[in-house]
Amino acid sequence: MNKNYPPGFTYQDFAPMFTAEFFDADAWASLFYKAGAKYIILTSKHHDGYTLFPSRRSFSWNAMEVGPKRDLVGEIAQAVRKNNLKFGVYHSLYEWFNP
Repeated sequence: MNKNYPPGFTYQDFAPMFTAEFFDADAWASLFYKAGAKYIILTSKHHDGYTLFPSRRSFSWNAMEVGPKRDLVGEIAQAVRKNNLKFGVYHSLYEWFNP
């Protein structure tokens, strides 16, 4: 860690580096469909409290405000449903930093 990141670099400092620049929801959904999937389950909120969707309850710790500035859950949900697949989410209630 000390070799690759500056002193004082924290876990939260990684979030702005998450850009999702290569994330293409339509390509993912098409691949899932072609692979024979019937449903997709996405982690919408990790144990660290970071959500992949805009959330008023996430203390500005979400993909719309920090990182890609996109609603990744909304994008993949729409793409998956266009391919007639079922869509669900895993949402962690427990948080490492907000017990």
